[in-house]
Amino acid sequence: MPKGRTTVYINAHVHTFDAEARVAQAFAVSGEEIIAVGPERYVRNMAGDFPEVVDLEGAHVTPGLVDAHVHLIDYGLTLQRMADLSGCRSVAELQERLRGHMRRLEETGSPLEWVLGHGFDHELLETRAFPTRQDLDEVSRERPVVIRRLCGHAAVGNTRALELCRRPLPEESRRTGLVTEDDVGLLMEGVPPATVEEIDRAILQSGDLAASLGITGVHCLIVDVRQIDRLFALHGRGILPIRFYVMFSYSLLEEMVERGFHTGSGDPWVTIGAAKIFADGALGARTAALWEDYADDPGNRGMMLIEQAELTDMIKHAQSHGFQTATHAIGDRAVDVTVSAIEAACAHQNNRLRHRIEHASQMTQKALVKMAHYTIPAAVQPQFIITDFWTRDRVGERRYRWSYPFKTMLRAGVPLAMSSDCYVERLDPYELIYRAWVRDEHSRDEALTPFETMRAYTLGSAFAGHQENDRGSIEEGKLADLVVYPENPFELSREDILQLRPEFTIVGGRRHRPTLPLL
Repeated sequence: MPKGRTTVYINAHVHTFDAEARVAQAFAVSGEEIIAVGPERYVRNMAGDFPEVVDLEGAHVTPGLVDAHVHLIDYGLTLQRMADLSGCRSVAELQERLRGHMRRLEETGSPLEWVLGHGFDHELLETRAFPTRQDLDEVSRERPVVIRRLCGHAAVGNTRALELCRRPLPEESRRTGLVTEDDVGLLMEGVPPATVEEIDRAILQSGDLAASLGITGVHCLIVDVRQIDRLFALHGRGILPIRFYVMFSYSLLEEMVERGFHTGSGDPWVTIGAAKIFADGALGARTAALWEDYADDPGNRGMMLIEQAELTDMIKHAQSHGFQTATHAIGDRAVDVTVSAIEAACAHQNNRLRHRIEHASQMTQKALVKMAHYTIPAAVQPQFIITDFWTRDRVGERRYRWSYPFKTMLRAGVPLAMSSDCYVERLDPYELIYRAWVRDEHSRDEALTPFETMRAYTLGSAFAGHQENDRGSIEEGKLADLVVYPENPFELSREDILQLRPEFTIVGGRRHRPTLPLL
């Protein structure tokens, strides 16, 4: 029955993504809930008296997209605080962007002394080598300068930034300025934390952008508990643009327990989710843990940041307090170790908390079988296939068969959840769909259709967050989170899918239009 003012949307192609994959003509929304889906006459009858009627004029409607692994608040802060170094082809170009960013900081009167940059890929530079501290000294010798590689697992600091480190860095890092993994955080310890005003603006601005692209919910990674507080505060004011499923650093687990939280705490707008654990590094920095040597770096197999026994204990501990875990595992060794740890931690509970793996970039058949058996969701990032164009060189032709094997995972029954990993990649769902579909010439057998990708982007992501009962498909009783497109997204060419954009997005029954200017 209607729960207040009702809106009926007619003359549409409603791709429900339900079990029968129905395409309906109309749907009705009351409050935040879908109350009817089906033929127009049925929907009008269910809507009660005097509903608002919106003629969609043949538009296509899908469930709202849910990005299952995204640093959305940090992305908003990055827009405010960091130079965009993506696509730089030379050290000179990188330096000029940093100088331009430094000038903007001075012109706006920003109190931030640090000059920060994010998104460079040393593989794109003419030297195919990391910039050095000497290169950054040319930008400024007085101000600390730090740039992060697009993966976030490597960074370079200038001499001043190295001098400000509160703990000693390895000798090689002091010489070159290059740090990886945990030392990235050490290098940036001195950066002043974001203000409450900066966090609020980051949430609203990045959430607004997400909604304008058809993303109605995110599984958002955070390392600062203040971001959770600000999410609840903005929700209390009724101004969140999209829904947040919070994935917090495992280091915050005890504080989350003290606050009385568990996975599922909160409400449909701000939900406490998983504790994030790191098992290994990244392929880009050659720190992802592999069973065999890197093909382009003999003798190097990456690094496990944690071994199986400790990882098992961590998962058990989180589980004992009612928390799901989300473990970053990129290399095939790290994925195998993580799967075994989940198996050991919940062998008698059948993974009821849906402990999940983030990335699962390089797989083994053994891991594939166990992930399907224990229903271990994998949050994957199709954009990496093209951005990390060097992956085949890293792992070699034979092992590349098991790099980003999405179709094989889907056929085996591994629950797939789609994600951008923004700010590492662009917050662009249609580029994501394109790359899952087109891939590269060496891995076309693993391509997903747009329908398969979007289903993993909706129902798959909802499942990974224990939310498939109230989102992910267009069905009566579910949340009114939907996207309206001017054309059929499943009948577009590969080139046209890149240009696809929503006419509008519906989040919690409200039609969304961007309200904040983008930086």
